[in-house]
Amino acid sequence: MVKYIYLGFVLLFLASCGSVKNTSSSDSNKGIKTHTSLNSSEKRKFDYFFYEAQRLKLHGDLNKSKLYYVECLKIDPNSSVCYYELANIEIGVKNYTGAQDLLVKASNLDSSNKYYQRLLGDIYQQNGQIGSAISTYQNLSNKYPDNIEYLYVLSQLYTSNKQFEEAISSLDLLEKQLGLNEMVSLEKEKLYLELGKNNSAYKEVNALIKDNPYEPRYYGFLGDVYLYTKDLDKAESAYMKILELDSTNGLGYFSLANIELQRKDTVKFFSYFQNGLKDIDLNIEVKFQRMLPFLMSDEFKNYSDTTQITSLFEILTEVHSNDARSFYYKANYVQKSGDKHKALSLYKQGLEIEPENAAVWQDLLYLEIELQEIDLLYSDSKEALLIYPDEAVFCFFHGISCMQLEKWEEAKVILIQGEKNADSNMKLKGQIYASLGDVYYSLKDTESAFKAYDQALLIDEHNIIVLNNYSYYLSLENKDLDKAEKMVAKSVELEPGNSTYLDTYAWVLFKRSRFFEAKYIIERAIDNGGDTSDVIVEHYGDILFKNGDILGAVEQWKKSLDMGNKSETLLKKIESESYIEN
Repeated sequence: MVKYIYLGFVLLFLASCGSVKNTSSSDSNKGIKTHTSLNSSEKRKFDYFFYEAQRLKLHGDLNKSKLYYVECLKIDPNSSVCYYELANIEIGVKNYTGAQDLLVKASNLDSSNKYYQRLLGDIYQQNGQIGSAISTYQNLSNKYPDNIEYLYVLSQLYTSNKQFEEAISSLDLLEKQLGLNEMVSLEKEKLYLELGKNNSAYKEVNALIKDNPYEPRYYGFLGDVYLYTKDLDKAESAYMKILELDSTNGLGYFSLANIELQRKDTVKFFSYFQNGLKDIDLNIEVKFQRMLPFLMSDEFKNYSDTTQITSLFEILTEVHSNDARSFYYKANYVQKSGDKHKALSLYKQGLEIEPENAAVWQDLLYLEIELQEIDLLYSDSKEALLIYPDEAVFCFFHGISCMQLEKWEEAKVILIQGEKNADSNMKLKGQIYASLGDVYYSLKDTESAFKAYDQALLIDEHNIIVLNNYSYYLSLENKDLDKAEKMVAKSVELEPGNSTYLDTYAWVLFKRSRFFEAKYIIERAIDNGGDTSDVIVEHYGDILFKNGDILGAVEQWKKSLDMGNKSETLLKKIESESYIEN
């Protein structure tokens, strides 16, 4: 129900974890305690080892430092400070169990040292021993009743252990020292609600209001308490008071919207919600968090539709027209709603405000690929590279656009640059090698093309596009046809209904003079949509010819011609009614 966040304690604990050079070198080490029976020789040796350990610790060599502290303990097993310093080293390597054992020894040897006690209490909590942590901080609070840090941590420990009454008592002591304090009052209010003492919770917040009746937030806290106790009318009155003090207060409007949501009054709900978004002083992230339920939860489908949500984003971009995030949020929404071209426009508006946002550039370029906006992909990827010249993914995007526009030399240069910058991103490297293979082949550099394809398959042996293209180009070159067949067979196995891969498989078999098998495979390609491709239909004709079906071959060649195939070789096949090698 009510959640407690122990941020203060976490910060305290982290500070303790980093105290190897802080507390251990300051007050906690004043007057190094050694066994009274040490003679002068032992004392000199102990001091040498101890200060050497300190020096090594300050230089970051904790392993050697640890060895010297251990040597100190061989001389004086009752040196509490050595156990304390060793505990700090164990904390540094997250050995909290070992640190606890060492701190127990240090504390037993010197129970008056508050630094030992405090760190031990924190380690108890880290190790889930809340009862022991409470006992330790109780002792510290008893010894140092004016220390507000100890009282606060103790209250948090009681809370985590569900000892709410004790937590309140600690906070009462804290309040006596601080006077009326917002943080303390709100902590007590939550605890009273956990105990079901609603009237006491109201009193805590009302005390804040009485102390400062012109602070809108306090009326918000009061409204939240009433909302928690399901008294909607009183909650509404408290939230209305916020607007009396500040007529543009967005949080006040959002709170009233929540009331109307529970009353199922959608008209008032959206009216209040829209006014909340219009608060120019309210952080855009706070607003977007309030909008998330509309975008993610089925619960809100009854209270909103696409038009209403779009209107909320319109307000967001109008109020925060100089904040790129408003356009990004809206772009993500309209993209998911299906208006992807509108999303492109919004991404660009955001990037005009905040051009140095690599993640948004990537979203934009992905969307342009999806929409096949190749000219935009070319220009925008080029612009992204001006800002991020060493970003491999933008090199890849630009290379893809160059390939689509048949700018082969430009594609080669930028993809080579991308491969160099990809570093350990092997998935991206594999895609770049695959694209380079296509580029080199288009530049008639088959040796480099096949090397690039080999590199791509070393990274991902199941790259289905590379398996297909590499196989097809090998068949066209009449090279390594056994290798080509194995690769294309794998691509068909991975995607058995793909007409393109089936066509490649049939063509490799054709090149290997296995015409009957080729006919069986090409007919599977035709049945799976290949009859819409003039190239596949022409291949079907070639394979029929080699199987002795001359009439069928000519029929398929003519069909390919009618589909727009402009191959001169195809015309010669039709005229001569015979197969001619390309």
